[in-house]
Amino acid sequence: MLISKLLAGAGMKTEIKDKDIKLITDDSRKCTDSSVFVCHRNAVPYLPQALEKGATLVIAEEKLCENCLVVADTRKAYAALCAAYFDQCHRRLKLMAVTGTNGKTTVAAMLHTILRLSGKKCGMISTVEYDLCAESLPGDRTTPDCFELHRFFDSLVRQGAEYCILEASSQGISQKRLWGLWFDAVIFTNLTEDHLDYHGTMGNYLAAKKEIFSQTDSGIINLDDPYAHEFIDACRGKVITYSAKNNEADFLAKCIKTDENGSDYALVTDCVIHRIKVGCPGEFNVMNSLAAVAAAYDKGISLEFCAHALRSFSGVRGRMELLDTGTDYKVIIDYAHTPDALSKVLLCLKNFPHNRIITVFGCGGERDAAKRPVMGETAARLSDILIITSDNPRGEDPQKIIDDILSGIKKQKKFVYIQQNRRKAIEFALKTAQKNDMILLAGKGHERQQEIAGQKLAFDERQIVSEILSGEKEKS
Repeated sequence: MLISKLLAGAGMKTEIKDKDIKLITDDSRKCTDSSVFVCHRNAVPYLPQALEKGATLVIAEEKLCENCLVVADTRKAYAALCAAYFDQCHRRLKLMAVTGTNGKTTVAAMLHTILRLSGKKCGMISTVEYDLCAESLPGDRTTPDCFELHRFFDSLVRQGAEYCILEASSQGISQKRLWGLWFDAVIFTNLTEDHLDYHGTMGNYLAAKKEIFSQTDSGIINLDDPYAHEFIDACRGKVITYSAKNNEADFLAKCIKTDENGSDYALVTDCVIHRIKVGCPGEFNVMNSLAAVAAAYDKGISLEFCAHALRSFSGVRGRMELLDTGTDYKVIIDYAHTPDALSKVLLCLKNFPHNRIITVFGCGGERDAAKRPVMGETAARLSDILIITSDNPRGEDPQKIIDDILSGIKKQKKFVYIQQNRRKAIEFALKTAQKNDMILLAGKGHERQQEIAGQKLAFDERQIVSEILSGEKEKS
């Protein structure tokens, strides 16, 4: 696309000589002689690299070089340029977003299942998977970079998709990756402490999440969350509420039954009662399914069909995922990496018939350190055996992270073990397990890599469990 056409589509002007553009990026390492480099304030030190690689045009908030277009906000400019490059294809899709601390991936997958089975051609951009109709890619980050996001929209439009469901992370919203988009519906799941390494305070975190509710026709809001009315007040569109506790909600779950095989409840809405069954255990998955049904019903899909679709939903990789181990104990993998998520998963497991709960978990490096002692206290309180290990330490000292977790456990307990090597920690848990025990591998969920000291190493917990158990069988 020619620079002149690109800038016109984004509502910008420049006297720079016209040239064909093939890429817009805010990563100086990706620049070529046919690229636009969007230089955010924190990227100014990387400008020489972008110019050396041949960037044709630089977008910045001040004049930094000869071929530089000055804008008021590079984040918004980046979003506008990417939308223009792909000919505003997002306007030809019905976009639906899910935001909140926990539950985003499961709600997105449930809604995707309902829409797809109802005959709607529907894509999904989630933490676990990028479903582009013609192909499915492993999720990279929750809300992709602007150029990648609009490229995905373009691919979906070319495939004839009608809907796209996406997860909206607080960082993605703050960095304006979703700026300029309009949503048919935005779902709010819950808000608990997370990402304070990025946002600094809960107030900033809340403000980021609320921002997207000014971009939607319908806001679907969890009335049981303490922050619910903040989101109701922020919503410019129609407000739809869901709850398991408040009879004032538009969608209400009553008579909830949940066991290790799934959940069953009566959904009450519009003076209608309908029985919902979903193959995912835990009251948090009741709430997730309520959110998905509310969004689908708002788009004209009947409760009867929603119930039918959810009966076929068996869960999401790495979300309360029960492994088929052939043992007399159970192994569950879950992505729980916040205090609230870990607490909910462990409380859920405690309600199921079991002998002991063995928890293996760690905390991510270079992320919110304040939650580490809280998670340590939670895991110690709700587990019979606790094995503290590494998650993704990244560039941080793994032992320092473990020490932070241990600081939340006021008295050293005999059932708390330390094993920095996560594979060895899993092996210890499997060797320790007895009949009817439940082993929870928490934190990594769907991930297939472990990031240590700048290296991304292959690490799929399903495969590791299988290898350890196979080795044990060979020995015996």
